[in-house]
Amino acid sequence: MQLQQILFFKELGFSLKQIQKVLGKDDFDQLSALYSHRKSLTLEWEKIGVLLKTIDKTIKHMKGKKKMKDKEIFDGFNITLVKKGKGVESYSAAEEVVGKSVKNPTKSVADVEKRRKAFYENITKTTHAIFRELVHCIEKGLDPDSDEVQRIIKKHHTSAEQIHTATQEVYKALAQLYQEHPEFRKQLDPFHPKLATFMAKAMKVFADRKLS
Repeated sequence: MQLQQILFFKELGFSLKQIQKVLGKDDFDQLSALYSHRKSLTLEWEKIGVLLKTIDKTIKHMKGKKKMKDKEIFDGFNITLVKKGKGVESYSAAEEVVGKSVKNPTKSVADVEKRRKAFYENITKTTHAIFRELVHCIEKGLDPDSDEVQRIIKKHHTSAEQIHTATQEVYKALAQLYQEHPEFRKQLDPFHPKLATFMAKAMKVFADRKLS
């Protein structure tokens, strides 16, 4: 049973050091932990279902079969688009449930919040560095399908993969959002007025070449 608990905690993002501390507590309640695991995984399962529907809607939108409403674009992502160039923040509902539900967990809600902020601050820093690299490519007159640009886009795809599974369809949909959605344009335009269009083209090239 202890091995099963370790595997459950690992699936929910705990480090081995954190798992050891939680399981080592005298008042660790295995039954409460199992209820917490079930609740967390149920929330994740429901979230995946919504994301799959969002992908299907986005594919139809891209094929011109059915136009998506703005609010449908972010269904399942639980994201808040932060203005003034601070990037995008997101967190899994499962993390919050684990923090609240497991009896006396080492990983408290405050710990989850701190880790979440640090993670997305790092993602934002990486993404902004990529934006600046792409601006340099624009100023050099490079094409979106050039080797240099595609190497940069590969870094962006790797960064995007840390937030959600960036398949060919999803990555193309994200490219379209960068180019068309006002909130994304607000983040990209301050770097360069042509960045959104340039980046979207480069992302679609990458998706066709590397993600098909």
